Amino acid sequence: MYWVTDSVGGLPSIVGFQTPTTGGLVVVIGLWAVLVGSGVIAWRRRRGSAPESVSTQIDPIESTPVSEPAVLTDEEQVHELLESHEGRMHQTHIVEETGWSKSKVSMLLSEMEADGSITKLRIGRENIISHPGSEPDATRSPLETGT
Repeated sequence: MYWVTDSVGGLPSIVGFQTPTTGGLVVVIGLWAVLVGSGVIAWRRRRGSAPESVSTQIDPIESTPVSEPAVLTDEEQVHELLESHEGRMHQTHIVEETGWSKSKVSMLLSEMEADGSITKLRIGRENIISHPGSEPDATRSPLETGT
């Protein structure tokens, strides 16, 4: 960039400034470099986040395939939680242990109750979730227990 001056009445005055013609070429090359760099970064991120298609890995020490742990469905995870807590637990504890939102757990448990795979017992403001047959004794009719 340089200043353009003009002599008016023997005194130089500043008219303005101009950019040399090579300045436009520098801007174009700079923009091109930014675009190429952005494309390379995007390509690397996409390539790095692609899931691997191999489901087993080879243990280098044993040279035998090592199977990956099975992915459980949400329903299976709830059933495993119930089994580990003697067949029943509070709905709030399911939320805490799974890390799911309250609404997701509520919707899932409602579907499971409709299928008959669990029972929900409302006590005050809490729900007790249990496998069928693992409900608390107080929920059964006196006619069922024979007393």
